[in-house]
Parts: sequence; structure tokens; C-alpha cells
Amino acid sequence: MASTVPVLVAIADPQQAEYVAEALREQGNQVIIAKNLIEVDTAMAEVRAAVVDTDFSGGAVADWLSLWPVPAVLVADPDCDPSKLAKLCADESSAFILRDAHGRWIDFIPQLARKAIAVRESIDRQNSTIIRAESSYMNLLRVMPDIVYVLDGDGYFAYLNDTISELGWKPSELLGKHFAEIVHPDDLPEVGRSLVLNRFQGVSTGPSQAPKLFDERRSGERMTRGLVVRLRHKNLDEWAHTKVDAWGEVASLGVNLPEFQGKGLGTVGIIRDISERRMAEKKLKSELEAKNVLIKEIHHRVKNNLQVVSSILSLESSCVSDEDARTVFTDCQTQVHSMSLVHEQIYRGSSLEEVDAAAYLTRLAEYLDSVHEGSFKGIELKVRAEASNLALDKAIPLSIVVTELVSNAYKYAYPDGRTGTIRISLEREGAYYELLVEDDGLGHEAGAKGGAKAREGLGLELVAALAQQLGGSLKRTSGEGTRVSLRFPCAASA
Repeated sequence: MASTVPVLVAIADPQQAEYVAEALREQGNQVIIAKNLIEVDTAMAEVRAAVVDTDFSGGAVADWLSLWPVPAVLVADPDCDPSKLAKLCADESSAFILRDAHGRWIDFIPQLARKAIAVRESIDRQNSTIIRAESSYMNLLRVMPDIVYVLDGDGYFAYLNDTISELGWKPSELLGKHFAEIVHPDDLPEVGRSLVLNRFQGVSTGPSQAPKLFDERRSGERMTRGLVVRLRHKNLDEWAHTKVDAWGEVASLGVNLPEFQGKGLGTVGIIRDISERRMAEKKLKSELEAKNVLIKEIHHRVKNNLQVVSSILSLESSCVSDEDARTVFTDCQTQVHSMSLVHEQIYRGSSLEEVDAAAYLTRLAEYLDSVHEGSFKGIELKVRAEASNLALDKAIPLSIVVTELVSNAYKYAYPDGRTGTIRISLEREGAYYELLVEDDGLGHEAGAKGGAKAREGLGLELVAALAQQLGGSLKRTSGEGTRVSLRFPCAASA
């Protein structure tokens, strides 16, 4: 102990007080001897430690030691009540010594005073470190852009950082209030522990199906993540007549804090304002819906334009007297209309990039049957297609291929009033589709003659070119009927 360390001596017996003061001076201490309570109170502002008699001023000084900011060495008589000593020495930096008949206790006073001062300095350093750390953490929490909160075991706020002011609240206004104060009333039945858990009694949910709660007390995989709630602004009291001005994404977990003992686990959580993100998502969704409407409208107009072209071809064909030329007009009209059906299917469907293969082929078969008067001629057209979606760049070429092959079957496979069945099927096998168009007629070689045969040859060239465009392989067999198969990949070729 340095010589500049001042020590207060407050002992009822003046002679013992002098002996103690002398022992302290021999160890290099400055000593202040107090004769009454007033002098003790005055000296406490100057000293670093005190040697106090439990009987000084009727025991008042010893009783008030906890009110003074210095460690003390208590001097007590051997018959002093141990429980009283324990109470007086509650400060861990304080110590006590019992008088003995030979006065040996005085020799130990300087060492006890030195130890009391050292312990107090150690405690002060630790407290200073803790205070600095807590100050740093508190400053960090204050500047965080997210709301940080602590709830006690009953869901009442025990702490809120200053970010809550963005909702119009001061932290002090919410301390001791339930978290329901800042949550939209309509969201409470889905996020409050006391309201939600009754519905899950006896139900095993696991981490993935566990309810997301605002006052979550679990940790690990079952802690709350991604809980989105509407936040209540302080100045928006009438929910029915006001907009929700903030959305919060909550992450929280249970914590066992000493101040919550007896109230179960508390909750520590963070609320991130995602209002701008929600607005951006809403705007993006609105723009996407508008874009989808526009694209559907484009498909609708393309379909209408193709139907106009088909109608023009129909009108022009009525002005042509040559039968072969009229057939060419009809074939072109049919192909154009088959393409318009693809755009109609997209316009009416839920996808803007794919066509329901089964629905489209059924619709196309109905159209081809009406164009070639198949039902009237006793020729049945059957479609078998499994539920699958065709990309637009596959559907258009495929529609032309099917139209060409079915039209050829109607025109060439059933001459002289013959009847039969034409079949269309589309199946998926792994990464490939297989289209099959077959009839049970005479076969194209037998049915096609002259210019008709030349026209059929041109149609098959078109089919072969489209098969190549699809990246597929074409196979045709003819005998008792004709069978044409086209195998092509589901995905677009690189």
C-alpha cells in the first residue's frame, strides 16, 4: 500500500484508536482518526479504506457502511453475534477481526486494510470492464436499424432499443406492456404463444411445421425465423380506417435470464422492417400481372390475325376454279388455323410459355374433323395424349406436323367412301416425346395419284423439315394403313 493511501480509523476506545493508527502509519498509510459520526461522514470522501469499531457511535457507522463507497475492516468483540458480522460484511471487499485480550489483533489491521483496498480495486476494475462492455453493447443496440426487444416469461417488454421510435413509440412507453401493443390485432391469433399453442396440444410438428411465434422460447432449429407480422404505429388506433404502415420480419428465441426467475423463459428477438420490401414485392407482382395480361393480349391478337389470314385464304379459295389450287388454299388455311389454336390455348391457359398438349391436340382434332367432314364420311379421329406441357417453340411446329399428317390421312387413306379410324397419340418417354399419327386406310402410296401424290410429297418434305427443327427423328411405314412417328427431345436443343 502506497504512503499516500488515506485510511479512516473510527474506534470507540481512543487509546485503541491510537494504537491502530500507529500500526497503519508504520506501514506507510495516512491516517484520519474520527471522534464522532460527523467526522466519519466528512472523512469518507477522502479515504480509501476504513477501520471501524462495531460499537462506534452506538454501532451506527457499522450499520451504514454499505452506504459509503469504501471497503472496511470491522473490529468486533469476541462475543459479537456471527450473523450480525455476516450482515455487516456483506460487501465482499470488507473484512472483520475479533479483539483478543493481548491486543494482537492490532498487528493484523494494516494487512486487512491492504487486502480490503486490493479487493475493492479489483472489483472496481472488473466493474469498469463490464460497464464499458455493456455500454458498447447498448450503444450498438441503439444504432441498430432493427428493433431489438426482450420479453419476460409472460410476454411483457423488458427491453426495447431506440429503433422502436420509428413506430412512434418511446422505449419507456412500452416497458412492462405486452407485445400485443405493437402487433396488428388480426395477426395476434397466429403469433402469440398463449393463443396458438392451445391448437397444437398433443400434435407433433417437428421444426419445419412448428408454429412461428412472436414470443418464441425455443432455440436451435425450432427458434422463430421468417415470421412476418403487421406492426402497429402508435398514432394508428383505428385499424378499420387506417392502412398498415409497417411490416416486420421477426427472429426470436428463448433465453434464461436471471431477472425472469419464477416466470419461465424470456424471449430475445429482432424485428426487421420489411415494409419497403413488401411494397417492392407488391409493385413487382402488379407489374408482372400487367405483363402477363399484355402477353396474353398479344397471343390473343396473334390468334385473331391468324384467323383473319385463314378467312382471307378461305375467301380467295372460293374465287379459284382450279381444284388443285383450291386444295392448296385449303391446306394453307388449315395450317394457319392450327397455329392460331396454339395462341388461343396460351391465351386461355394459366401458362404463357407452355401449352397443355392433351387439351390442344383434342381441340385441333375437333377442328380437323370439321374441316375434312370426317364424321360425315364415317372416319373417326381419336386422340390419346398424357397430361404434359409443350413449350411454345415445340407446340407451333408440332401443330403443323399433326395438321399435315392428319390432313393427308383424310385425303388419301380413305378413297371411294371408305371408312376407318385415324389415331393421334403423344407420349413422354424420359427426356423425349413421341408423336404417333396412324390410320387404317389403304396407305398413302395406294391412295395418292398424280398431282395429289406430288402434293403429298411436298407435305412430307415440310414434315421432315419441321422434324429436323424439333431436333427429332421421323419414321414412316405404309402397308395396311400408314404410320408416322416423330421422336423429339422435350427440352430445346443447345
